[in-house]
Amino acid sequence: MTESTPEASEEFALKVKELLEAITGKPYTIEEKQRLEGHVWLVYLDVDKGKEMDRMLMNKGASWVEEDKDGTIQVYSDKFYDINDVASEDYGIHFRDVNVLQDRKDWEKYREKVPGLIAELEAADRTANETNEKYGTSIRLWSGLKPRLSTSFDAKGMSEEEKLQGIERHTRAMYETWGLWRKWAKSVGREIYMKTTTNRMGRDEFIEEVRSRLFDIARVNYDSGKKEQGTLWIRVGDTGNKDNISANRGVWFISETRDRIVMMSDNIDTINARNMEEYRQIQQRGRKKALQAVEGGFREMVISSELIKGVIEQIEEKFKVKMHLRKDRPIIETAFSIGKLKPYGKLYEIEEHAKALAEAWSQIKQACNV
Repeated sequence: MTESTPEASEEFALKVKELLEAITGKPYTIEEKQRLEGHVWLVYLDVDKGKEMDRMLMNKGASWVEEDKDGTIQVYSDKFYDINDVASEDYGIHFRDVNVLQDRKDWEKYREKVPGLIAELEAADRTANETNEKYGTSIRLWSGLKPRLSTSFDAKGMSEEEKLQGIERHTRAMYETWGLWRKWAKSVGREIYMKTTTNRMGRDEFIEEVRSRLFDIARVNYDSGKKEQGTLWIRVGDTGNKDNISANRGVWFISETRDRIVMMSDNIDTINARNMEEYRQIQQRGRKKALQAVEGGFREMVISSELIKGVIEQIEEKFKVKMHLRKDRPIIETAFSIGKLKPYGKLYEIEEHAKALAEAWSQIKQACNV
């Protein structure tokens, strides 16, 4: 077996990059030599190369892998979040000591003040321990200001093949840990947050937060819509903003009533409009032929309703939300009951449904362009 050398590190880093991409299905980049700062090589997840929706859903358990000059190979996850941001947004608390939760002995002390945050850290710690038993790895949770996972192994004296085998094992373990933790956080974890959050939001603050989060997902600029009877507020894509043509118009309309929140896409007929003139022409044609569209199904659509319904079925399974194609016009709609949801609970549901609509729009647009 041939031991790797510093001279061979660049070639070896390429092998690591290819291995990580094969395991995760995501793009990676090799760090430039002049920026290594004490490392032999470093390969990191290239989030910018991912598709917009992929970036939001991306498993970041193996965010970067590096070999130190002492022969230690380490695999790090991305940071979860800033604990001060979470504590402030959900519980109205600000930690003066930024690493206050780094010592697990203090978790019980703060459980009553930030129950969702403690439960989430415990879940990450528990999941890491379970994965370690499965893979024989050493994943640990660092729970300081910006929690993350890491694992490492001593690669001194190893051949390239042995190193690659070790990297594969630790990467798979980290990737699985992140996925399981995120699944828990999006289900059980969010339930805990929604039941325990103590922070309150005014109506204007909540609507602004909705607009901000939807813009992050879809890049749509929104305007106030005309309120209908029983509607508390409406936001709809601004047809006067030319940037909206290239935005993800799957997240085009949102309204809240006393018992539910409804979200809709833009008119799918307009999905390939190249400019505002084309967009308005298509919209005008749709209004003139509204009755014909209702009677004749989806004759005006650029893609068959059956294909759209197939996309919707896939998205429903992926995001665990209910969606449907409206019968009166070519628009995808989704909604959820508010029940006893508090503002942050509603924001979570809005984000999930918005991501589903955006993904559906992306897939349909891709099909239209084939």
